Amino acid sequence: MAHSATRVSSIALATIAVVAMSTTQTARAADAIPHHSAPQAATSSGAWWGIDTVDNVQTSNDIAQTRTDLGAPQFIGRYLIYSSELSTSEARYIHQQGLSILLLDDPNRAFTSGSTDARQAITQATSLGVRHGVAIFRDVETSDPVSSTYIAAYVAAFAGSGYVAAFYENPINGSFAGAYCSLATSDPAAVRGVLLYSSEPEHTGSDPHRAARPHFGPNVPACVNHTAAWQYLERGLFPPGTWPNVDVDELPSRYSHVLWV
Repeated sequence: MAHSATRVSSIALATIAVVAMSTTQTARAADAIPHHSAPQAATSSGAWWGIDTVDNVQTSNDIAQTRTDLGAPQFIGRYLIYSSELSTSEARYIHQQGLSILLLDDPNRAFTSGSTDARQAITQATSLGVRHGVAIFRDVETSDPVSSTYIAAYVAAFAGSGYVAAFYENPINGSFAGAYCSLATSDPAAVRGVLLYSSEPEHTGSDPHRAARPHFGPNVPACVNHTAAWQYLERGLFPPGTWPNVDVDELPSRYSHVLWV
């Protein structure tokens, strides 16, 4: 996800090994999240506005530049697993800026073992002290070979973890929507509580300022789903100018509890 200017195909090289963890508490809370074939209507005033980036924001100037150039974000998307992954120090810095964190997971582009990838993300979240109930969005790009088997295994590995299984995805292009809807149709329980983060529609060339954000209106898969976030404009598609190295996002306030505060 988060196709910032510096994001390239080298994502596939980013995989880490982490320690294991298991807890039974809040995972059941994810099961209580209702499903919708489309997200409930929400105006821009009812949605949080945020950014995502591959940069370490503690060592870059992304937050300050965003506030100056675009407006004040309410959350920032950062990676648990990636080449520039979130550290305890960076997380503390983000929270000290008054921002919540949307957690992303990008271990590889292979999509061979959903359970292995999920366990890595869960363990990394645990090692950082992420509270239970927070969602972890697995990055799925349009060229990725994701399958319904992978999705089922990734979600199943979250059972008892205390965290919420989620996916950043394109509901129009690529393999995700077909794989997800196939699973949702054949085994609805397998995607119960799963959250989605849509990358469509892309408002190419539109004004990226917070004040000009669109009403929350992401595209969603053509099956039961729970779409909780929307990346409506990537930095590479901003209008000409000098901009911070961030993409811009919206998340309805009713889903703010799945962010790491």
